[in-house]
Amino acid sequence: MHSLRSVVLGAGTFALALLSTCAIGSSAAHADTASTAAAAESNVTSSMTQQLAGYQGSVYGPFQDGVWTDPDDTCWACDNGGPVTAAATLYVLTGASNGTLLAEAEETINTAIADDQNADGSFNPPNTSANVENSIWFGDELGTTLRLLEPYLDANTLAQWQTALSADANYLMVSGNTASYINGNINLAETELLWLTWQATGNPTYETDYNNSWTFIMNPSQTKFPGAGWVTVQAPTQADGSDGQGYFAETGAGGTGWDPYYATLQLDVAARLYLLSGDPRALRVANMIMNIESPLVDTSNWMINTSNGTRHTGTNTSELITSAYAVLGFEGGRNDLVADILPQIEQEEQWYTEPGQADDAGFRRAFGNSVAVVALAAALADPAAS
Repeated sequence: MHSLRSVVLGAGTFALALLSTCAIGSSAAHADTASTAAAAESNVTSSMTQQLAGYQGSVYGPFQDGVWTDPDDTCWACDNGGPVTAAATLYVLTGASNGTLLAEAEETINTAIADDQNADGSFNPPNTSANVENSIWFGDELGTTLRLLEPYLDANTLAQWQTALSADANYLMVSGNTASYINGNINLAETELLWLTWQATGNPTYETDYNNSWTFIMNPSQTKFPGAGWVTVQAPTQADGSDGQGYFAETGAGGTGWDPYYATLQLDVAARLYLLSGDPRALRVANMIMNIESPLVDTSNWMINTSNGTRHTGTNTSELITSAYAVLGFEGGRNDLVADILPQIEQEEQWYTEPGQADDAGFRRAFGNSVAVVALAAALADPAAS
């Protein structure tokens, strides 16, 4: 059986950076982290199994003919991307022995490629719009699922997935999306997709594209995209950004700047990218976004005040669904966050059981790019699992 750490990390350039985080902190902190990781892994894996069963069956589904159906049907990439990444994650974390999970993941990706990928490489189901967003968000889940399942796929399936992911990345490059600042969460997700494509194919062109994307999103032309890019609110003194604050700008009715709601999505993208790649740029960004967002969080109920943002301009509070506590606490050296990991994920699990929540597009997407990432981070930090 393949080790979890080798499956998740592969042979990526930044693997040593991720492994080095295990040396951070005292032995007492390590003991606390290990026990929390073991509890979190058991907790989240069990909860995910129950939740996926709801998506598989009549409660929130069903899963049929390679499609995770949703009565609300507001976000194709969310409806299919979240469950497929969760299925792949559970397959790996439960011993790579549940053939149903593997079959569901393969059928989902194969169906999307056959039915929803266009000749130009973009992903978009028939009779829908927003192919850029679908291409980015589903592409990230395709790339993550491929990374998790690569050791278990037959050669033909692996080649098909690699080709589809490359075509998606090429579409985003050729169409100019990676050189246009759309919004912080979108541009960062494109950056993640380029890293996943590079790792899946080994093609150095995508490594160059990935690094160029980082350069662009951190400092786009202010003549073309005024106010866009990375904004440092509090300059860090630590290289990992753990004592700084910042965010990627989002543009909406309130102008261009900080939007606490979309910054949480930026945080999840950065956290997963760091977990998979160990890239210190992703760690620095994740730490600084965490630090500007965390004062807005009410830890008694894990709601975050997302009021007065540039896109969510009114008075708002939102459920905080994020992998950042787990990723930064377990793998990023943030011992200050470890005590919050279990309470935060336990609240998430309660939200998923409440009527209507699991069908929400944000919840379905988060099932893959947040909840599943918590499970991976916990398992990597659990000596018994990794």
